Amino acid sequence: MRKTLLTFLLMAGFIALQAQQAPVFVTSVEGIKEYKLDNGLQVLLIPDASQSNVVVNIVYKVGSRHEGYGEKGMAHLLEHMLFKSTKNLGDIKKMLSEKGGQANGTTWYDRTNYYEVFPSTDENLKWSIEMEADRMINATILQADLDKEFSVVRNEFEIGENNPDAVLNERIISTAYLWHNYGNSTIGSKEDIERVKADRLRVFYEKYYQPDNATLIIGGKFDEKKALEYINRYFSVIPRPARVLDKTYTVEPAQDGERFVELKRAGDVQMVAAAYHTAAFADKDFAAVDALNEMLTADPSGYLYKALIDSHKATGVTGWQPNLRDPGFLYLSVTVAKDKSLEEARKIFVTELDNIPKINFTEQDLSRARSKLLKQLENIKNNTIGMTVNLTEIVGAGDYRLGFLYRDAVEQLTLDDIRRVAKKYFIPANRTLGVFIPEKDAERARSKEYPDEEIVALTQNYKGRAEEAALAEFEASIPNISKNLTTGKLPNGMKYAYLNKSIKGKKVVSAFRFPIGTAESLNGKNEVKSVLASLLKAGTTTRTKEQIQDELDRLKSQISVGFSGQSLVVNVSSYEDQFEPVMNLLKDILTHATFPEAEFKKTIEENKTGIEASRNDPQSIAFGQIGRRTSQYPKGHIYYTATPDEQIEALNKVTLAQIKELYKTLGANNGYGTVVSGLSGAKVENLVKSTFGNWTTKDKYVKVQPTYFATKYSTEKVNTPDKENGAVMVQMNFELDRTSPDYPALVMVDAILGSGGFLTARIPTRLRENEGISYGAGSFINVPYDNKAAYWGVYAFYNPKFQEKVDEAIKDEVRKALSTGFTQEELDANKKSWSTVRKTSLGNDGFLAGTLINTLLYLGVPLEEYDALEARINALTLDQVNAALKKYISADKMVFLYAGDFGKKD
Repeated sequence: MRKTLLTFLLMAGFIALQAQQAPVFVTSVEGIKEYKLDNGLQVLLIPDASQSNVVVNIVYKVGSRHEGYGEKGMAHLLEHMLFKSTKNLGDIKKMLSEKGGQANGTTWYDRTNYYEVFPSTDENLKWSIEMEADRMINATILQADLDKEFSVVRNEFEIGENNPDAVLNERIISTAYLWHNYGNSTIGSKEDIERVKADRLRVFYEKYYQPDNATLIIGGKFDEKKALEYINRYFSVIPRPARVLDKTYTVEPAQDGERFVELKRAGDVQMVAAAYHTAAFADKDFAAVDALNEMLTADPSGYLYKALIDSHKATGVTGWQPNLRDPGFLYLSVTVAKDKSLEEARKIFVTELDNIPKINFTEQDLSRARSKLLKQLENIKNNTIGMTVNLTEIVGAGDYRLGFLYRDAVEQLTLDDIRRVAKKYFIPANRTLGVFIPEKDAERARSKEYPDEEIVALTQNYKGRAEEAALAEFEASIPNISKNLTTGKLPNGMKYAYLNKSIKGKKVVSAFRFPIGTAESLNGKNEVKSVLASLLKAGTTTRTKEQIQDELDRLKSQISVGFSGQSLVVNVSSYEDQFEPVMNLLKDILTHATFPEAEFKKTIEENKTGIEASRNDPQSIAFGQIGRRTSQYPKGHIYYTATPDEQIEALNKVTLAQIKELYKTLGANNGYGTVVSGLSGAKVENLVKSTFGNWTTKDKYVKVQPTYFATKYSTEKVNTPDKENGAVMVQMNFELDRTSPDYPALVMVDAILGSGGFLTARIPTRLRENEGISYGAGSFINVPYDNKAAYWGVYAFYNPKFQEKVDEAIKDEVRKALSTGFTQEELDANKKSWSTVRKTSLGNDGFLAGTLINTLLYLGVPLEEYDALEARINALTLDQVNAALKKYISADKMVFLYAGDFGKKD
C-alpha cells in the first residue's frame, strides 16, 4: 500500500512538472524567433554571434495611457521603484552595481521596459532572466523607499521644466488631446507623484506586471537552448493571473477647430510649433506621414526648411511622429533667434503649413524621404543590442511585426499616398497652434481605430524576408583584437589600423583624426574651427549640400565632421558594399569644399542661437563654465573656456576668408584612423590610401599640451531665474599621468567616491538613494597619457532649494572618506563593476574604432595596456587605494560651481 502511494505521489509530481510547459515556438520573422509560455509571456530571441554582449529587455504593455484619476505619473514612478528590491533577490540596484554592465528602465505612453546589457556569459544571462522574473511579481514597493524616490522623480520632472522646447511640446500636446491620455506627460503630475502611497502603487503593479502583459526580448550573443531553459525555470512557474485586463477604450474625437497655446517663461530663444493628429503605428498612413515629415523638415531639401532657414527667418526646423498604439500626432517645431521676428516666422510657418495639401510633391522628394527612413531602419536592424531595446516601442504599439510592416509600407510609398495624407491630416481644424476660429461645417480628420483583432489579422501570418546568414563569432578580448588588427602607414605619414571584424548587416565603422597647427597658429580660432567643420558638408565643386545629403541617404551611410581641440574629427558609418563610394564622397568633402556664403551665414546664425539657448541653462553653465574657474589659459587659447558673450562676439567676427585660410592648413600627414569591418585588408588599405594619401599640408604641426593649474577651494553660485532645476560641477586639479604607479589606485578612488555602480559609489548613494535630493550625481576623473594636467570632479542635478544640502553632502562624503578611508567590501565591489564595464566596452565597435585603437595609433599605447591596467587594479590593496585618496583628493582644492534659481520661493 505504501509503495503504491509513493508511486502515485511521484507520478503526481511528474505531471505537475510537465504542466509547466517549456516555451513553445510560434514563428520566426527575419531573425526574430517568437516563443510563448502557458502563462501568456511572449518571448523574442534575436541571436547574433558577431556580438560579444547580450541584452535582456522586458517590455510591459503599460504606460501613461493606462493611468486613471490620481495616477498621473504612476507608471513612471513604478519604473523607479522596481530598481529597489525584491523579496527573493533583495537589493536590485546593488546587484546591478556589482555586476557592472549597462542597465536602465524607461516609460512612455504605451509601455514600460527594463533592460540589462552584459558581456555574454551564461551566468550573466541566467542572472538577468532570474532577476526580471523576480521583480515581475516580487517587488517590495516599500513606503520608506517611495518617500525617498518621489523626490528623485520630482527632480527629473524639474529638469524637464528647464527646457522651454519640452514644456511647449507638453502644452501643445495636452491641448491637442481633450480626453485621450496621450495628452498627459508620461512623467506625470508633480502633485500625484508626491501624494501617491505605496499601497496604491502596489495595486497598479499587481494589475499590469504579469506575464500575460509582457514581452521578454533577448538579443546578442547567447546560447538559445540555455536561454529557453532559464526562461522555463524562472518565468514558467509564474501563474497566469486570474484578472482580465480591461482594454482602454477612450477615443479622441476629431478636432473641431484650430487651437492655440501661448507659453511665457524664462528662455533665450523663441519657438513656434504645431501638432497634427495623425495615425496609429499600425496604420499605413503612419509611414506616409513619416515620409511627408522628412519632405518638410530635411536639411537642406525640406519645404519648411527652405522657407524658414534659407530665408534666415529661423535657425532650426524639426519634426517627429512617435510610434503609438492609438492614433498619434506629428509635432513640428521651429526655433527662432531672439533678435529675429517671431511673428514673421509664425506667419511663414502657418502659410507653409496651410500650403501642404497643395504642394506638388515630386518623385525626387519621395525618393529622398524613403532613402533616409530606410537608412535609419537599416542602421537599427544591424545593431542587435540597439534593435533589441528599440523593439520596445514597436511592442508597445501593438506587435513586434508592425516594425517590418512599417518598413514594407515605406518601401511601397507612392506620391498618391503622400498627397492623400497631406489632404487628410494637414488641415487647420486638425492643428494645434494659434487662436480658436469658429467655423460652420468645418472639415474633420478622423483617424482609423485599430482593435487588437485587426492587429492580429495584420501580423499573425506575416513571415518577413529571408534571414541573413549568421556571422562569424568574434571574441571581444585584447588578444583576439590584437590578432585581427593590422596597422600601417601611408607614404605621407598618416597612420591607420584595420580590425577584421564582421558586423551585422555588413556594416563598416571608422574613425579618423587629423591634428593641425600650433598654439600660435590656432590662437583665437576656436569659433573659426567650429564653423569650418559645420561647412565641410555644405557643398563641393561637384556637389551641392542637398546632393551630398541625398547621396549619403541613398548609400545608407553617415559622415560626421567636427573639431575637438586641435584635431579635425571624422566618423564614418557605412556598409561594405557602399564604403568605397562613401570614402570617395568624403575625399570630395575634405579636398574640394566650396563654403557657400548662404550656408556660412546660416551656420553663424545657428551657432549663435545654440549659444543663446543654453545661456541660462543650469546644466550648460555648470558643465560648460567650470573650466573658467579651474584654469588660467589666456583668451584665444585652444583650451580657453569662453563665456557665451565672448563666443557670440567671436562668431560675429568670423569671416569666409578665415574659414578658407584655415581649410588650406588641413591635411592627413599627421593623422590617424581606424576601420572596423569584414572587408579585406587590401581593400581597406587601398581605400584609405586613395582617400587620404595625397591630402597633405605643409603647415607646421606641434601638439599643444594642456597646462596644470593649481586649484584652491572656492564656491560660486550663478543665478538662473525661473529654472526649476539646478546643477553643480566640482573640480580639483592635480599632477599625474597614466604611467604613474598611483594611477590604478586613483581609478578606484574615483569609482568608490562617485563613478561606480548605483549603490557602490558613495556620492550618488548619499544624494539619490539616501536623501532623495538628486536625480543624477556622480564623479569623474581625467588622467592623460602624455602630460600631467589631471583633474577629478563631481556633478549633481538638484532642486535649487536643496543647494545647501547638496553642498554639505558632497563635502561630507569627501571628509568622511579622507577621515576613515574606504572598506574592503567597497573596493571588491567596485573592482568587479569596473572590470565588467570595460569588458562591455570591448563589445562596442565605436569604442574600438574611436578610442582604443586610435589611442594606439596616436599615443603609441599598446593594446595590451588595456588588460595590464586591469591586472594592476585587481592587484590593488586597500592600503594603496586609501593612500592615493589622501595623497590626491583634497577639500582645500575643490572648486564648486552652482547654477540654479536661488531666489525662487517654493
